[in-house]
Amino acid sequence: MAARWSLRVAVAALVVAAATALTQAEETVAKPPARKPSYHDFRRDIFAISKVRSASIVMLGDSITEAGPWDELTGCRSMANRGIGGDTTAGVLARLDDVVKLRPRALFLMIGVNDVALGVPRERTVENYRRILDRLDGPDFRTFVAYVLPVAKSYAKWRNNESITTLNTAIAGLIAGRANVTAIDLRPLVSDHDGFLREDLSYDGLHPSAKGYAIWRDAIAAEVTTFCAP
Repeated sequence: MAARWSLRVAVAALVVAAATALTQAEETVAKPPARKPSYHDFRRDIFAISKVRSASIVMLGDSITEAGPWDELTGCRSMANRGIGGDTTAGVLARLDDVVKLRPRALFLMIGVNDVALGVPRERTVENYRRILDRLDGPDFRTFVAYVLPVAKSYAKWRNNESITTLNTAIAGLIAGRANVTAIDLRPLVSDHDGFLREDLSYDGLHPSAKGYAIWRDAIAAEVTTFCAP
């Protein structure tokens, strides 16, 4: 009798254990592990806790914009850097409301190289860009769009300036006819005779060097002077 009772208890314990394991497995399937915050998330979180609530000028884009200490480069202290490394046209579109809340007098945008690098279909990139410009083309401030810079010959990871050129052609078409959007073309200032980014103006073949940022700074100096409030 005792042996039979012990067997029943053991069987019951196995059933309970199996049921518990099944429940845990189902919960694991139903609740996948939480996604770790990305660098994009981190940067947006930093912007969210910033005590800067307004800026005369906003610099908007990806790592090429983010790396420039624009207030120090230009001397305009009422300037906010809203560049995020790795950002795309979709990323910029998703955070435009946060940028517009800063109530800038002028906004400088450069975005698109990561779309090309990631293989985002051109049609999607152009549509995202169109929606960005639709949002920024208004009477409240001026938008200055810089064409995407080419990469240097030494940039071994990726050499696709043809795709960048094609995207810039599409961007030019989107800008045309917009009253409050102006194109800024840095390419003649930073390219070699083959259309690549000059080696002396980049430290890695993709991002500008200090000399490259100085050229960019000087190219927009008049606009910064006009729109930077005391």
